[in-house]
Amino acid sequence: MSIDKSIIGRRSPEFNCTVELGKIKEFAASIDDRSDLFWDEDRVEGIVAPPTFSHIFRSGKMELMLSDCGLDATKFLHGEHEIIYNRPLRPGDRIRYFLEVVDVHEKHGRRSGPMDVLTMQTVLRDDSGTPVQTIRQTFVAKR
Repeated sequence: MSIDKSIIGRRSPEFNCTVELGKIKEFAASIDDRSDLFWDEDRVEGIVAPPTFSHIFRSGKMELMLSDCGLDATKFLHGEHEIIYNRPLRPGDRIRYFLEVVDVHEKHGRRSGPMDVLTMQTVLRDDSGTPVQTIRQTFVAKR
Protein backbone atom coordinates (compact mmCIF):
# COMPACT_ATOMS: atom_id res chain seq x y z
CA MET A 1 0.00 0.00 0.00
CA SER A 2 1.49 3.34 -1.00
CA ILE A 3 1.58 6.49 1.11
CA ASP A 4 -1.35 8.81 0.61
CA LYS A 5 -0.03 11.86 -1.26
CA SER A 6 -2.53 14.08 0.54
CA ILE A 7 0.00 14.34 3.40
CA ILE A 8 2.19 16.56 1.18
CA GLY A 9 2.11 20.00 2.77
CA ARG A 10 1.31 18.67 6.24
CA ARG A 11 3.22 20.65 8.89
CA SER A 12 4.15 20.13 12.49
CA PRO A 13 3.38 22.85 15.03
CA GLU A 14 5.90 25.70 15.03
CA PHE A 15 8.72 25.34 17.54
CA ASN A 16 10.81 28.16 19.07
CA CYS A 17 14.18 27.84 20.72
CA THR A 18 17.27 29.80 21.65
CA VAL A 19 20.78 28.66 20.76
CA GLU A 20 22.74 28.38 24.01
CA LEU A 21 26.52 28.58 24.42
CA GLY A 22 26.61 25.63 26.82
CA LYS A 23 24.62 23.45 24.41
CA ILE A 24 27.01 24.31 21.57
CA LYS A 25 29.93 23.15 23.72
CA GLU A 26 28.07 20.00 24.82
CA PHE A 27 27.31 19.14 21.21
CA ALA A 28 30.91 19.81 20.09
CA ALA A 29 32.15 17.56 22.91
CA SER A 30 29.68 14.82 21.96
CA ILE A 31 31.07 14.72 18.41
CA ASP A 32 34.65 15.06 19.75
CA ASP A 33 35.31 18.28 17.85
CA ARG A 34 37.84 20.53 19.58
CA SER A 35 37.83 23.31 16.97
CA ASP A 36 38.29 26.83 18.36
CA LEU A 37 35.16 27.75 16.38
CA PHE A 38 33.10 25.97 19.05
CA TRP A 39 35.22 26.54 22.16
CA ASP A 40 37.19 29.81 22.06
CA GLU A 41 34.97 32.53 23.53
CA ASP A 42 37.71 35.11 22.84
CA ARG A 43 37.51 34.70 19.04
CA VAL A 44 36.78 38.04 17.39
CA GLU A 45 33.97 36.43 15.36
CA GLY A 46 32.62 34.65 18.46
CA ILE A 47 31.64 31.05 18.84
CA VAL A 48 29.51 29.35 16.21
CA ALA A 49 27.60 26.08 16.43
CA PRO A 50 28.88 22.97 14.61
CA PRO A 51 27.19 22.53 11.21
CA THR A 52 24.95 19.66 12.36
CA PHE A 53 24.01 21.27 15.69
CA SER A 54 20.52 22.07 14.37
CA HIS A 55 19.66 18.36 14.54
CA ILE A 56 19.07 18.70 18.26
CA PHE A 57 16.06 20.91 17.59
CA ARG A 58 14.33 18.23 15.56
CA SER A 59 15.14 15.29 17.81
CA GLY A 60 12.06 13.11 18.24
CA LYS A 61 9.88 15.47 16.23
CA MET A 62 10.25 13.60 12.92
CA GLU A 63 8.90 10.41 14.47
CA LEU A 64 5.91 12.34 15.85
CA MET A 65 5.33 13.95 12.47
CA LEU A 66 5.33 10.57 10.71
CA SER A 67 2.96 9.21 13.35
CA ASP A 68 0.63 12.20 12.87
CA CYS A 69 0.56 11.30 9.17
CA GLY A 70 -0.50 7.74 10.04
CA LEU A 71 2.92 6.29 9.23
CA ASP A 72 5.10 3.96 11.28
CA ALA A 73 8.56 5.56 11.67
CA THR A 74 10.10 2.13 12.38
CA LYS A 75 9.40 1.11 8.76
CA PHE A 76 11.49 3.92 7.25
CA LEU A 77 15.20 4.09 6.57
CA HIS A 78 17.14 7.32 6.24
CA GLY A 79 17.84 7.72 2.53
CA GLU A 80 19.31 11.16 1.93
CA HIS A 81 20.17 14.31 3.83
CA GLU A 82 20.84 17.83 2.63
CA ILE A 83 21.54 20.98 4.65
CA ILE A 84 21.69 24.41 3.06
CA TYR A 85 23.60 26.84 5.27
CA ASN A 86 22.80 30.53 4.95
CA ARG A 87 24.86 31.44 8.00
CA PRO A 88 26.18 29.75 11.15
CA LEU A 89 24.06 29.45 14.27
CA ARG A 90 25.42 31.53 17.14
CA PRO A 91 24.76 31.68 20.87
CA GLY A 92 21.70 33.81 21.55
CA ASP A 93 20.08 33.18 18.16
CA ARG A 94 16.34 32.76 18.57
CA ILE A 95 15.12 30.22 16.04
CA ARG A 96 11.65 29.19 14.94
CA TYR A 97 10.84 26.27 12.67
CA PHE A 98 8.39 23.55 11.73
CA LEU A 99 8.70 20.26 9.89
CA GLU A 100 6.84 19.83 6.62
CA VAL A 101 6.21 16.88 4.30
CA VAL A 102 7.27 18.25 0.90
CA ASP A 103 7.20 15.14 -1.30
CA VAL A 104 5.88 11.59 -1.43
CA HIS A 105 6.45 9.27 -4.35
CA GLU A 106 6.91 5.65 -5.28
CA LYS A 107 10.11 4.14 -6.55
CA HIS A 108 10.80 0.66 -7.90
CA GLY A 109 14.06 -1.05 -7.04
CA ARG A 110 15.38 -3.78 -9.33
CA ARG A 111 15.73 -6.24 -6.47
CA SER A 112 13.78 -4.62 -3.66
CA GLY A 113 10.53 -3.97 -5.51
CA PRO A 114 8.20 -1.06 -4.76
CA MET A 115 9.24 1.49 -2.14
CA ASP A 116 7.66 4.62 -0.71
CA VAL A 117 9.88 7.70 -0.63
CA LEU A 118 9.00 10.59 1.70
CA THR A 119 10.85 13.92 1.93
CA MET A 120 10.56 16.26 4.92
CA GLN A 121 11.90 19.80 5.10
CA THR A 122 12.70 22.04 8.03
CA VAL A 123 13.56 25.72 7.55
CA LEU A 124 15.20 27.35 10.58
CA ARG A 125 14.42 31.08 10.66
CA ASP A 126 15.78 33.83 12.86
CA ASP A 127 13.75 36.59 14.55
CA SER A 128 13.52 38.57 11.31
CA GLY A 129 12.14 35.54 9.44
CA THR A 130 15.34 35.10 7.44
CA PRO A 131 16.26 31.45 6.73
CA VAL A 132 19.38 30.34 8.60
CA GLN A 133 19.36 26.69 7.50
CA THR A 134 17.16 24.51 5.33
CA ILE A 135 17.25 20.79 6.09
CA ARG A 136 15.80 18.21 3.71
CA GLN A 137 15.65 14.56 4.68
CA THR A 138 14.45 11.69 2.54
CA PHE A 139 13.15 8.45 4.03
CA VAL A 140 12.49 5.17 2.25
CA ALA A 141 10.12 2.35 3.22
CA LYS A 142 9.87 -0.99 1.46
CA ARG A 143 6.36 -2.24 0.89
